[in-house]
Amino acid sequence: MPRRAAEAFAVAVVAAVLTAAIALPVLREPGSRVFGMDIVGRHHDPFTMMEQFASPTRSILRGSVQPLTDVEGAALARLAGPVAAYNWLVLISFPLAATAAYLLARYLALSPAAAVAAALAYAFAPFHLAQAAYHPQVAQTQWMPLYLLALWRCLDDATPVRVALLAAAIVALSLSNLYGGAIAAVITPVAIIAHWAANGADRHATRRAVVVAGTLAVIAAAGAAYLRHGAPAAIAHYRAFAFPRADLFLYSAKWWSYLLPPVAHPWFGGAVRRTWEAAGVREGLLEQQVSLGAGVVILAAVGIARWTAPDRGREALARVPMLVAIAFAALFCSLSPERTIGAVTVYRPSALLYRVAPMFRSYARFGAVVQLMAALLAGIGIDVLRRSHTRWPRVACALIVVLAAGEYAVSPFSLWRDTLPTRAHRWVMRQPDRLRVLDCAPLTQESSSVPWLTGSRVTLLDGAAGDCGEPNLAQRLAAEGYTHLLVRRDNREGRTFLNRPAPPGLRLAASFRDAQIFAVAAAAPPIYTAAMTRFWPREHDGARSWRWMGGDAAWTVVNTEGRPIVATLVVELSAFSQPRRMDLAFDGQTVQTLAVVPERRSYEAGPFTVPPGRHELGFHPIEPPSRAGDGASGTDPRRLSYAVGTWAWTVRGQWP
Repeated sequence: MPRRAAEAFAVAVVAAVLTAAIALPVLREPGSRVFGMDIVGRHHDPFTMMEQFASPTRSILRGSVQPLTDVEGAALARLAGPVAAYNWLVLISFPLAATAAYLLARYLALSPAAAVAAALAYAFAPFHLAQAAYHPQVAQTQWMPLYLLALWRCLDDATPVRVALLAAAIVALSLSNLYGGAIAAVITPVAIIAHWAANGADRHATRRAVVVAGTLAVIAAAGAAYLRHGAPAAIAHYRAFAFPRADLFLYSAKWWSYLLPPVAHPWFGGAVRRTWEAAGVREGLLEQQVSLGAGVVILAAVGIARWTAPDRGREALARVPMLVAIAFAALFCSLSPERTIGAVTVYRPSALLYRVAPMFRSYARFGAVVQLMAALLAGIGIDVLRRSHTRWPRVACALIVVLAAGEYAVSPFSLWRDTLPTRAHRWVMRQPDRLRVLDCAPLTQESSSVPWLTGSRVTLLDGAAGDCGEPNLAQRLAAEGYTHLLVRRDNREGRTFLNRPAPPGLRLAASFRDAQIFAVAAAAPPIYTAAMTRFWPREHDGARSWRWMGGDAAWTVVNTEGRPIVATLVVELSAFSQPRRMDLAFDGQTVQTLAVVPERRSYEAGPFTVPPGRHELGFHPIEPPSRAGDGASGTDPRRLSYAVGTWAWTVRGQWP
């Protein structure tokens, strides 16, 4: 046992060195970079986890069911910060996975060299690298080989110590990753039956299998009781957490996912990504990263072929049917619920699993078990070739191992991305002065992490705050205390700023490939329009822009002075399809009626007496709005009344 522990420690060191090599850019700046390739873009999952690590109480209140990973992340966040905690939690999983897989391989009687190869193939498998970029819980792949090791050792001899270790392994697997617990529940019967079949000559095998099955049943009952106590809604109303069945087809593996190289491959990744896009796979691309590689498949095939020989003899070869059975069971579970070939529909295991547990949708994650079994079979294949009495099989073994290593190769420079979405955001964080920046991007699940990651230096547009194409933008920004405006080149607002002079009151401060930063040079006005509510999104026609309204709409008008002011408004309006009348109401009191024609014109409203603070200027059409699609196309479902273009407030005087 001390020798086995020393071997495992050496494997952990080797895996840690390899991990450091591929994660070197992240290790240089662990607090501002995230490990992994952005396979599906800036998804919210990593940043949601970071925020939970920073505020673990919030995670507890939400009834987290993955406490082992969450608690570790929260503890690391207290020491190194939430971003670094995320990275350390992910990176430590690689040496741990290698160590666990090595121990399992040695239990299966692989030689130390073959066990090392199998362990590294599993630890740095494309599935693990892909999930590490987005899902720190799913990346904890070390628990599956440890669980299978504990399970099979218990089936060999169900001593109290081994039963306790089995219980600890399944608890750790389930509490670190909910998907891991679900996958283990499905794979365990296959693993027990396969082990029993491989040891059928042992007259005590059936008794031990019954003991282990009973132990697992007790653990499952305890787990259900834990969920009933900690998250009763998840038990009583579990279907309320169900994903749409259509999601299963997005997040289940294609059979050819196991054959294509991963998109992170430095030489073939670009072509593979284009292949997936041509096949219409975009949103679920992350889950398709279950490539086995030709080298691993060839070595596994060698091991299987050697088992079929009449003189197989060695103990490791006796385990081949057990590993093959689990590999194929996991592979079939990873596929979509059904496949229609001509007039025949073939149903697969995920169709039944979804009916039992509809809160799971990413069945491609069974691919982790496929990769573990394939790595172990490949290790057996390595031993078969290395122990050959002739030279050429050993040469072939070395060449195939090199092939497998090349297929699993990655570039450290592609395995990281900034926590912030653009270089302009990073520029903001590097400025010595504390800036207040408006990011011209809508508030979405993906962008919601930006204010938190920047310490509230950067805020986002919300539904009422207008947009970055509105008139007098610089004056509004100055009045609200913003020092800078950030526009991204990949959205509509960014493209309106591209290759044009800076709008009045804004000055270009920095320009990057993905965004621009403008300094607010305007002075804060005494009165401005802070928000437009119940208007349709802005439309553009060259340099001109406008927003349509349907029924009643309103502006939020702010007097920034400490005393009442008298102001007039000049606003550009055009009526939809016919002349229309509109009442203007200030703080609920009608103050003026405008007769607006379809041609674009400027209208003067007021004067208004505006006390300090926020007020509402209401726009109330007298004639009902008309359906926009009544014209030739008939495809626009909106009902429209007026288009509002530019406007300007003018202060006529102040009350003493």
